[in-house]
This record gives sequence, structure tokens and C-alpha cells, in this order.
Amino acid sequence: MKTKPTNRRDFIKQTTFASAGLGFMVSKPVLAETFLQNKTAQAAAASNYSIQNVATEASSSTDFNGDDINRPHDILWDIEGYVSAHGGWPQAERHEKIVVVGGGMAGLLSTYFLKDHKPLLLEQDSKIGGNSKGEIYNKSMYSIGAAYVTVPDEGSSIQTFFKNIGLLDKSRVEEAEQVKFLYKNEFTKGFWQGATDPARAHEFVAVADELKRIYDNEYPDIPWTSETAMSLNEWKALDQISFQQWLSKKWPNLHPHILEFFQLYGWSSFNGSIDELSALQMLNFITAETVGIWAFPAGNSLITYSIHKELEKNQCPVESLAFVVQVKTNAAGVLVTYVDSKNQLKAIQCDQCVVAAPKFVANKIVPELSDEQQRLIEKISYRGYLVANVILNRNVPSEGYDIFCLSGSMPEAPLAFDPPVKGFTDVVFGSWAQSDNVDQSVLSLYRPLPYDGARQFLFNPAAYEKTKLQIAPDLKAFLTAKDLSESDIKGIRLTRWGHSLPVAHTNLLASGTLDTINKNIKNKIFFANQDNFANPAFETAFAAAEIATGQILKLIS
Repeated sequence: MKTKPTNRRDFIKQTTFASAGLGFMVSKPVLAETFLQNKTAQAAAASNYSIQNVATEASSSTDFNGDDINRPHDILWDIEGYVSAHGGWPQAERHEKIVVVGGGMAGLLSTYFLKDHKPLLLEQDSKIGGNSKGEIYNKSMYSIGAAYVTVPDEGSSIQTFFKNIGLLDKSRVEEAEQVKFLYKNEFTKGFWQGATDPARAHEFVAVADELKRIYDNEYPDIPWTSETAMSLNEWKALDQISFQQWLSKKWPNLHPHILEFFQLYGWSSFNGSIDELSALQMLNFITAETVGIWAFPAGNSLITYSIHKELEKNQCPVESLAFVVQVKTNAAGVLVTYVDSKNQLKAIQCDQCVVAAPKFVANKIVPELSDEQQRLIEKISYRGYLVANVILNRNVPSEGYDIFCLSGSMPEAPLAFDPPVKGFTDVVFGSWAQSDNVDQSVLSLYRPLPYDGARQFLFNPAAYEKTKLQIAPDLKAFLTAKDLSESDIKGIRLTRWGHSLPVAHTNLLASGTLDTINKNIKNKIFFANQDNFANPAFETAFAAAEIATGQILKLIS
């Protein structure tokens, strides 16, 4: 059966727009006020689930949460040396029909789509979920990574998926009247109606109308299909230019407030600046969001948690602290070698394998990648990202969900020797999706590092304290705008993601680079990750998993 890729337009196109700006109308949300309470939260803390309980006394972290950098680096930098030091390559001890490598969003989805065949999921971290993890402090649920999805269309495969895993009524939709920006330290509504510069409001409305028109009539599906509302040549042309070039052609003298928002959006969503990001990729993202977003308590970690629970229900084995060092075909199928939780080398024979790890990892562990595939993988950039969750000592009403922080002028693209001065690009009110029904509110500060060379500084022992100092001035200003002060802070928890996002550079799609990288190996090894399309979204992970598992299901049916 042919699997049709899911894109960000397919499942939101039925939402009705209001007539002005970027407004929209949605049904009244159903809130998750009682989800994941005491008993479930305690069970999560004692497991490898993607949502973890935080002890009351641990409101401030003492080091970065997020990636475990030591074990992966020690193994991947010298796999042969590691294997030799641990007794050599082992023989297979057991057989599994299908193995999925990587327990992030794409790996969990791949396992879920194959659940009838009881695949084994191997994840190198102690907790499942990849960048889609979350925490619970008392009753407050918040994300430490990915935060939201776009609104699914009635009857779409993604809506059906959310229904099947029990999340269809657990989201809250950010509606037009809720959307605010922080502009010059004041919370402001009506950005796309020109609230920050009423004398030039028509310029804001013109851009908003154009984004709406593109969404309605020329939406750039990723990947392109015969049903895409533009020709393949038009699609490729958009990918071959940067978003900044596209803006300059449309509006040579675009308002600086709009340019600033697009730059910050590019940093926050793609970890790149608009002069390097593909116009196709940016338009795929930002026009889809004109109909609003779905936010779950604990962000996208509630999705990974719920998939994990479904896998348990279907008796699909999930093994954490299982670091895969090689995936290689043989006469019997695929041999998967990994280091288990006790640092013992183990091997599993399987019929097919889905490698749902980032391609820079696949380049290390899949020796049968062609020379061309290995060379092209080097063209994909992965950059670091930091998230600071500020736990307040009382309940504070949310201003909205995702608040971008504007100063009035567009910041230049940063470089390693000239990093950005902003402490963070945007702030998610982490308690908003719980309708602020919490004792202590949480602010999630997103600090992308949108330039090459930033990641190496994250490994410095001083990076943790330095990060707190870097966010402090902007945090103080944000608190002041909310009539709060530093005395209202209970604690700050910092999360580090070393290789969080693939950068959606120009021409990765149009050139066929990603198509070549993603080719399966002998119909035995398949690839599923958001970097299949260099498009860092839940919807992309969903599409990549659907495509890879669809190929497998066709082979074994």
C-alpha cells in the first residue's frame, strides 16, 4: 500500500480563517487539567518515560539536563577501538523481526506504526523521547525541548493518531486573540495588524495577507508530491533561495519589526538565520502556523510519553541505555550491535531495521552507506540549543503560549566570534496548556545557538553558570513586564541539546541531496528522522516514520 506523506497543510486546511490579518476560528479547546497527576507522575519518575518528576528540593538544576554527552562521544569517536577493548564484535544472541534504532519522536512513531509486528526499540539515553522530553514540578508540567504541533485537520492521519493514543482532547489551541509579543518590554496584541507601529499598519497586514494566500493557494508541501499546489520547478526554485532573498523580492523595504520577528522565528524554529534558511522551508513552517498551534501539558513530551505507553500496552519491547554501534546487513537480514545498560556488547539479528537516529550518527554506525551518502551527510549542519525553565514560586496568569521578544530592529546573523546578545528569542508560558491550574507557574525560555561553532563551548565546565548569566538581563526585563521580580523565582532548570536541530539550508531538497542520503540499503535498512527533510517538526518526524515503515510493511505483507 502506498503511503502518502503527511505535511503541515494536509491536516489543518479545514480550519476557518477570520477576515483580518492572521486571525482564525477554532473550536473551544478541551483542557488537560487532570492528566498525568499523582499516581501516573510517580510511575513516570521511576521509569525511562519522557516525562520525569522533579523533586521539590530540585527546583534549580546543578548542571545541564538534556543530552548525555560523555558516553556517545566516548563510543562514536572510536567505535573500533571501543569494540576491541570490550572483547571484539559479538555474535547474535537473539532474533527480532524488526529493530528500531533511536527513541526520539521519529523512532517512537516508527515503532508505533509497526506495533503489530512487535518491533524492538533501542534508545541510547536513559529516558525515551529524544528532544521531546518534559518534567513535572509539583503539578506544573512543562517541556524541556519541543513545545507544540500545528492544528490537525479533521479526519487526517495525524488527527486519527492523536485520537488513538488518547491525546485528541488533551491539547489547547492558541487562538488569535491570545497571541502576544513582548515589544520594548510591554506585552502587545495585534502585531500583524500593526500594533507596534500603527502608522505603517498596512505593511504588516500586507505580509499577513500574503502568508495566508500562500497557505490557501500555494502551500509548499515537504516533500513535494503530485498533489502539491505548485509545480516541481517552482518548488525547487523556492528551496534554492534564502528566506531573506524571498522577502527582499516581495518587499524591498520590509518593516524592521517584521524582519526582526522573522529572524527570531528562524533562530527559534530552525536554529538558523533568514539569510541561510531555505525560503521553501520557512514558508512551509510559518504559513502553516497562521491557523494556530496545539499545545499539550509538558509540550511534545506528552506525545512521546503517550506513544511509549501504547507500545507497552501492545507489548513492544523498549530498551533504554542501549547504544547502537553498528547496523549492517548480512545474509540473514540485518545485524544490530549495541552496548547495553551494563556496558556489555550485544548483537541482535533482525529482518529489517529502521535507523531513526540523526544522519551524523548513521554515518558512524551504518558502514554500508555509499561514499556519496557519507559525503552528502557532511552537508547537513546540526547546532546546539538551550532551554531554561524558570519555576516561579506562585501561580502567575499566562499572557498566552509562545511570546516572542522584540526590541524593534532585526539582529544580524551571529557568528562564533560575534554571538547574539539576546538571552533568548521567545518565552513559552509552560502552565498555559494546563489553563494555569497550577500552584507554581513555569516560564520556558528558548535560547537557540544559530551559528556553527557554538556547540563546542557547551562542553566547557563553565558553560552552565555562563548560560545563567547570559539569560539574566532579558529574564529580569521579562519579569518586570509581567510585574514580577527575581524574588518570584523558585528555581531555574537548564537543559542542553548538543545536536538538536538540522539546519534547513538552501538547496538541500531541490538538489536531491536529502533524497540520496535517505535511500534505504538493500530493502533492509531504512532511515526515519526529522533530518530526512532537514525540517525540524513533529509533522516531519511523522512523515519520515510513515514513509520508512510503509516501505517495510509493503515488503513483509
